[in-house]
Amino acid sequence: MISPPGPYQGLRVGLFGGSFNPAHEGHLHVAQTALTRLQLDWVWWIVARGNPLKESHGVFAARAASARRLASHPRMRVSTIERDLSLTYTRDLLTVLDQRCPGARFVWIMGADNLSGFHHWAGWREIVGRVPLAVISRPDAGPGAKLGRFAQTFRRQRLPESHAPALALADPPAWTVLHAPLHPASSTVIRSRARARNPFRRETG
Repeated sequence: MISPPGPYQGLRVGLFGGSFNPAHEGHLHVAQTALTRLQLDWVWWIVARGNPLKESHGVFAARAASARRLASHPRMRVSTIERDLSLTYTRDLLTVLDQRCPGARFVWIMGADNLSGFHHWAGWREIVGRVPLAVISRPDAGPGAKLGRFAQTFRRQRLPESHAPALALADPPAWTVLHAPLHPASSTVIRSRARARNPFRRETG
């Protein structure tokens, strides 16, 4: 049986899912902001097995390794549970974690650049109804994030930023946006630079 990546009973745990292709300082900035501002006990980096909304995912082992290099904080852990259990969708991941981590107070963490397209996630309404969401400001989010279907549909469930420390204890649906100094790092830019250095390199899943 695959165990959770860290303690959870009665604790506030941030779930930070992503492709991390590769993980970079911008991801660490999001994780650190959430850890501090939400007063979390842990942040678990969940390396996605694959992303149905992206054509290329990169090599899983390399993506997981890049996350481990960055998540060196003593209250951060990197989990490969999606790969280990052949999970694809966040809603299924939450089902597994609810079953295996009774008593945990989970919060889903994501960068604001994912906000505008969140309604394309499978079972996105189910996700919002099961776990509070913390959205961390990102420089490439753009104005569309605030006008997206998710933000408009659940505008009345948005909590003021001042309520962030209590988000993990809120009954979903509940979400907030945390504004912080913007970090410019981008996986897309990193991959583009890598291809420029080695145009014959191929990515495989």
